[in-house]
Amino acid sequence: MLFFLDQHGCAKNQVDGELLIGILNAKGWTRTDIPDEAALIIINSCGFIESAKQESLEAVITARTAYPNARVLLAGCLSERYPEELSETLLEADAFFGNGDLSRFPELLEQMFPAEGTPTARPVLCPPICGVPSGERPELLSFPGSAYVKITEGCDNYCSFCAIPLIRGPLRSRTISDIADECESLVLRGVWEINLIGQDLGSFGLDGGISVPFGEKSPLAQLLARISTLSGDFRIRLLYIHPDNFPRDILPVMVADPRLLPYFDIPFQSGDTTVIHRMNRKGNPEDYLRLVEDIRGAFVESPYGKAVLRSTFLLGFPGETEKSFKKTVSFLTKLRCLWSGAFIWSREEGTASESFGRGASKKTAQKRLDALLEIQRTITPEELSFFVGQHLEVLVEELIPLSDEDRATAERTKMPPTQLALARAWFQAPDVDGSVVLQFDETTRDNRGKPLEPGSVVTAKILNVNGVDVEAVVL
Repeated sequence: MLFFLDQHGCAKNQVDGELLIGILNAKGWTRTDIPDEAALIIINSCGFIESAKQESLEAVITARTAYPNARVLLAGCLSERYPEELSETLLEADAFFGNGDLSRFPELLEQMFPAEGTPTARPVLCPPICGVPSGERPELLSFPGSAYVKITEGCDNYCSFCAIPLIRGPLRSRTISDIADECESLVLRGVWEINLIGQDLGSFGLDGGISVPFGEKSPLAQLLARISTLSGDFRIRLLYIHPDNFPRDILPVMVADPRLLPYFDIPFQSGDTTVIHRMNRKGNPEDYLRLVEDIRGAFVESPYGKAVLRSTFLLGFPGETEKSFKKTVSFLTKLRCLWSGAFIWSREEGTASESFGRGASKKTAQKRLDALLEIQRTITPEELSFFVGQHLEVLVEELIPLSDEDRATAERTKMPPTQLALARAWFQAPDVDGSVVLQFDETTRDNRGKPLEPGSVVTAKILNVNGVDVEAVVL
């Protein structure tokens, strides 16, 4: 039987989707990219903010209309958060499955597609939250050569704007050996870039699952040290570290192993102390700038020559005045992240900020968001200029097909046509940052001596900056 997976939300949700694929494969199901063929359509939903919720709900309604012969399953964060409400109101869905315990998914499959008898009418299964989902992932949904590894689930930070603890529960950490074993197995599968993810990597192990003797390294530093013992040519990227929980002792561990990339995704959210504290965060802009200074200082003498930062900012939060926003602008200007994004506050049921009153108007919040991103658009090209002239390893994501005109020119000149590919360097995380626009020809080989294809690693010279992208040529 065939199933179609419609994936929404973050990288953590992607890992859940990959685990569902593994479970379905073990039960004899096959994934198809053609929804018309599918007996089962899974909407793996996001429930983080209002716009994401609406997108997932619309996907269910669209699937019901477009594929009337398939059974439509709403899985993921929305089902976890609102199982009863949605089962009563979202009649377009045939079943609902939460993400608290993915190992229970076969039970729902049996109810939807029983070996004998009739299917259960609109089953709802949201098992109690437990552990960190793991298991076989025979198919990775990232571009070739890249994968995510979830090291924690849930969160204990309880930022006042965030519904993640309400959806995914309290912090749970995997064991260091389990994570290291998964990383090693991915490397053996040919994965070059491993992105460690969790709601806050800085909290890894602080739930008591990892024993840390007094005076020794933080759990995250211990994990990175263990990964450093693995053999092979691979790269490790850290995604999402809460600035209040950043363990500085990871820095010397990362400097000692160039396979641990000095790329740091730290969502600061605001540059105004009052707003930061209303978000239930403990820091302030001055402390955060000192943290950034320590991070950058650690890598000046490293082979990379610097560390790069990505951040996120939340606009329109209750209590954010025009003066507050100007402080955020000042903070971003001093911060000079290579990358940053922004989103607008929405009142999320059950969060502390639900009772804070109204935020800025949509018009004002959007204006602030646009202004902040415009500042970042001026910073990014300036920071990217650091890499011009450097020889860097890049991971090829996709090849751009040659046009008929390019082929005709090559035939006329008897010269190999210049081809283009999209790739990423160490300072570019998947899906959210710019790309390396890579020039090559049909004679080009990757670092293993094979023709270029998605997943190839090549050494390229960065030629120039073009907006948020850089242009390069394979050496």
